[in-house]
Amino acid sequence: MTIRTILVSLDGSESSPATLNTAFGIAKRFGIHVDVLHVRPDSLAGVPAIGEGMSGSMADRISVKTERQAVERAQRAHVLFDETCQALGVSVVSEDTEPDGLSASWIERVGRKHMVMKRLGRVHDLIVLGQPSNPKAMTESLTVNALFETGRPVLVVPPKVADRIGRRIAVAWNGSAECARALGGATNFFTGADTVVILTAHGDETPVSVVPELETYLTHHGIKAETRIFANLGRRHLDGPTLLAECAESGADMLVLGGTQIGPLKDLMLGGNTRHVLEAAKIPLLIGH
Repeated sequence: MTIRTILVSLDGSESSPATLNTAFGIAKRFGIHVDVLHVRPDSLAGVPAIGEGMSGSMADRISVKTERQAVERAQRAHVLFDETCQALGVSVVSEDTEPDGLSASWIERVGRKHMVMKRLGRVHDLIVLGQPSNPKAMTESLTVNALFETGRPVLVVPPKVADRIGRRIAVAWNGSAECARALGGATNFFTGADTVVILTAHGDETPVSVVPELETYLTHHGIKAETRIFANLGRRHLDGPTLLAECAESGADMLVLGGTQIGPLKDLMLGGNTRHVLEAAKIPLLIGH
């Protein structure tokens, strides 16, 4: 599917500028629209119930403080949005305006960020999010929520990133459905790449025989790819550090890969490979599930 709309989450944190600039860089390249989303938490939802050890006045103070912090964070995010749009020459339109070319809208909601992301993410072609900052809470992060709940490709942006990404794109390929979904989200980027590199490791479950099929697919899209078979795994599974090391060796500035999950969705657990790559990657990751 051709990318026409991007949803980017802006939380006002230190990593927000890199996330926003990357989203706008993509939008500028394709001449498309960006919805910039900031979700403010409901100040009452975070207040403990009144009862033992919690008086009404204490609950009021907590609610007021929480609301003040939420407003300040939203203001920082909105200022960043306005400044970035002005610096890059991006037209700002209301969210109910039919976009025409490069443009952006500011969307602010109050509620549970995971629920808002799930609903809005499903009606955008690409979701851009910052790299999760707390490894211990990885499975509860908005990034993981978007990956497994929206059905859309997710671009995960580290805190420091090059001004232009996608010149040399690496595709981690094992022929799985997750990799295929990531590939579908990446086809828009391939035409602007100088090089597409297929990274694969031979193993009992991922034979290199799947690579020529991908090479043929890319050829149909007018893309000549180079292939790097970097390991012979046997019965072992490919680990995240090995994949990232090979990605760095290939000189890639963007990695396309499938995201895996262990266990039922309600008890979400990331596959170890996906978890490590999310934690440690120094380049943007385009992930599909």
